[in-house]
Amino acid sequence: MHSSASSQLLNPHSSSAFASYASSIASSPGSRPTSPASTASAVSSVPTPPPAHHYHNSILLPLAGHHHASTPTSGATPPQLISPQAESPVSTPDHLGHPHARSHGRQHSGSLLSLTAALLAQPATRLVLALTIILTVVSLGGRFPDHCTAPSHVLYAEQYPALLASPFIIPLTPTLLVSSQQTIGTAVLLGLSNLLSLSLFEERLATALNGHGSRVFRNLFLALVVSVMAARQLLGFIFSRAFGWQVPWLFFSDSAHECNLGLAPYLFALLPIQFLFPDVSTSSESKSSSYWSIRRTHLQVILCLFNVIPKTIVWWAGSGLAVGFLTVFLISYQQRMGHWGANKAKASTYDKQMWTEDYFAVGDDAGYLTEKTESESDSAASTPISTPYYDPMAAKDRRLSRLFSKAVAAVLPMIIVLLLFLSGCNHLHTVRPDVSTATLATAVESQSRYLLTLVLMTAPRKNGVVYIKETLSSYLDNIPDETVDPLYSRIQFVVYTHFTDFDGYDEAKAYFDTIPKARKHVKWVREQGSEKNHRKHLISAIRHVGTTEDTVYLGIMEDDFPFCAGGWQGMLNLIYEANRQVQGHCGVFIATGGSGLIFKRSVALTASFILENDVKALERGEAVPPPDITLQNCMLGKHEYCQSCEGNMVISKTLLQGHLGYNTSSSGNGYSRTQFQCGWRHPFNGSPVIHAF
Repeated sequence: MHSSASSQLLNPHSSSAFASYASSIASSPGSRPTSPASTASAVSSVPTPPPAHHYHNSILLPLAGHHHASTPTSGATPPQLISPQAESPVSTPDHLGHPHARSHGRQHSGSLLSLTAALLAQPATRLVLALTIILTVVSLGGRFPDHCTAPSHVLYAEQYPALLASPFIIPLTPTLLVSSQQTIGTAVLLGLSNLLSLSLFEERLATALNGHGSRVFRNLFLALVVSVMAARQLLGFIFSRAFGWQVPWLFFSDSAHECNLGLAPYLFALLPIQFLFPDVSTSSESKSSSYWSIRRTHLQVILCLFNVIPKTIVWWAGSGLAVGFLTVFLISYQQRMGHWGANKAKASTYDKQMWTEDYFAVGDDAGYLTEKTESESDSAASTPISTPYYDPMAAKDRRLSRLFSKAVAAVLPMIIVLLLFLSGCNHLHTVRPDVSTATLATAVESQSRYLLTLVLMTAPRKNGVVYIKETLSSYLDNIPDETVDPLYSRIQFVVYTHFTDFDGYDEAKAYFDTIPKARKHVKWVREQGSEKNHRKHLISAIRHVGTTEDTVYLGIMEDDFPFCAGGWQGMLNLIYEANRQVQGHCGVFIATGGSGLIFKRSVALTASFILENDVKALERGEAVPPPDITLQNCMLGKHEYCQSCEGNMVISKTLLQGHLGYNTSSSGNGYSRTQFQCGWRHPFNGSPVIHAF
């Protein structure tokens, strides 16, 4: 009798113990149902369990009546010990480095080598390690992949194989190291750190999700990888191509360009799931107050955040956190339905605690009527008590709602904190101070007389509309009033027209001749003519300025494209970054159409010959592209005369010039008032062969 009662108390899941409790509920109305707690108090002695550290996979749980139990007396039965099932694997250490921590039933020596060897024994981690070795060796050939993966490579160039291979590649070649913003040392260290982190996740979650083996974890990890990849491309599309046009404040260039190699985004996806299954202290010794005691979840957060030290991965990591957060609800629902760790015979001890607490709860929260206390029962012993009512649907709905609430409360704060940290790191990695005028003046071919010459092309428009004053004023507003400046003494503007009779040109010249800054920085050039031929107009302007002015850059500007607020400094920053990071660039492009094309002088002269060939082709009746497309194709390197420019085009992330003449274009084509305005995504932004700064 003594042995039987003890075994039932040690395992509250046993059918006999629960049947005894159920039978007491169904007893005669005149008697009070007996709870497991009262049954426990009727036992004269219970064998004292061994020390807690001998049950490193066990936890202490009160029985069903713990919600309503009074304070235990000296003779009360202590909390009962639930032993793990024989087939359940042993748990991993809750505090890494704790003297009683065990993994796979063996005492660790505490050395990093021993711990790593044990963790890499996980099946899914071994598979990932094998794929990483194979694909990293393949990448050493320098051909596949030739850069880290980003939505720009997938959405524009459809490089899906590189995307699928990206989690399993450690960048080692110079090209991969440059594109992933790492050195060979940091790449190797991050690769090993991420593999260690994956094995930690697998060792904990394989037990929590299934109770035995790694099959569920392997399938879950594969689903997470695919989901994060899909979510990353979707975010890149939404915040670049979709919102980049008419919702500038929702445009983020990095959403298309931020690239990644390695496991980092998928480890971030596992973090919310890990927080759903926190570490469980198995004894009082496990609850160490040592300053150096590091919990598993804390270590995994640290290992994940190592990836943000050399580079920015806020979009990749954010995609992982979002997918992981949604997966938390899926896992919670699966567990409520009896899957993924909810199996009482195979679940880990943490899952036993989580689900047993709900399963044996007595009270309105679980669907039962609240049980009376012993004092209430004694005072009303002669009063019939109705049989407690249990509503299974209400219990299911309330437990599911409480489960989701617990998931949000446990996981959402962690995600918010991590996103704030990632955003801060992204700011440190991406935000650069404006280049100073002294730095730019000496950084780019200081031997040339002029660094920058902007040619403002103007011609009569429909209805006599003139934009010269407003546009040129937006240029001069950025010129300092000082008489001597190291940069602005090397910048000039040329207002050029190819029309003999143009009143708007004469009025503008008369107005700006009265302004000292304009007299110093603006030259006025008029050639005789009356033909409205934009292509010939461009040829004449480029050759006139390109052959007479000693300038590094020659920019083609249209008279209805003024600079946006901050656009001038953005142009200077772009020129500086182009010279610093893209040595073979042929110029920079800051606007759209035929405006904002700032060529190197030799390339501009080459483009004038391409335009001249187009004129001859038109005379022969051949089809040729519009002149602005011809100029763009030269800077893109698409013409045989400009092949050296291929892959070296530099653009601003957004348009640095607005468009005043959207409905008065001399070509006859009109635009909407909101099209191609300040802050819009540059039309070329997102292309993998373009450098956007």
